[in-house]
Amino acid sequence: MTGFLVTIIVGVTIACVVVVTLVALLRFQKERQERQRQELEQLSRRCYRIVDLLNCLTDRYLPLMAKQILVEYLISSVGLLGRYKLARDLEDMLPGYIRLLDELKNGQQASLNDKVQTHVQLSQVQQGLQSVPLLLRGLVSNGFVDKATAKDQVTLVRFSFSLAHHDLLVKEALASLELDKKASALEKLRHALAEMEKVASFNESEAVINKLNNTIQRVENELFGKSSRAG
Repeated sequence: MTGFLVTIIVGVTIACVVVVTLVALLRFQKERQERQRQELEQLSRRCYRIVDLLNCLTDRYLPLMAKQILVEYLISSVGLLGRYKLARDLEDMLPGYIRLLDELKNGQQASLNDKVQTHVQLSQVQQGLQSVPLLLRGLVSNGFVDKATAKDQVTLVRFSFSLAHHDLLVKEALASLELDKKASALEKLRHALAEMEKVASFNESEAVINKLNNTIQRVENELFGKSSRAG
């Protein structure tokens, strides 16, 4: 009788262990599938954000190395998303991005240097630029790009942020000059100079600042009745 009870107890124990193990395995599988789903959704959102940035930021504002990194990541990610039947519209654009990456690597891409023309464009460009450091930090976290390279590109984004504001201010200043509103033009030019002086440590800013100083000097001469000097 005792042996029979022991057998029953052992059987029940084994059955419980099997059930608990199966439940744990099912839970683990469900959690893994949920993590995978979340990771794929995050990847999809990141890819669409990169596409938006590439459409919004011209080469005047998006550093070319950052652009190459983002295009490489986009290409490598679209294939993975395709295997899970996600982002099919990105698959259609893939050949174009592959050609773009080849051009970037070979230095053959015709730079798109369109400048900001309106306050709406400035807002779009600056919002886009603010997204670039976040994207690059994410790529550092998953090992796609090294930290030093990402840091260099983030630093360049700071320059681009000021440059975009400078471009709009100069455009508005030139429009004021055409209307013979020299005081208004001078105010905007000085504002543009202050914007560029925030990033004066960049080599790229030297020529921009020199041109601004010359233009400011010329407008001041005209406004205050001094002899005009070519800028």
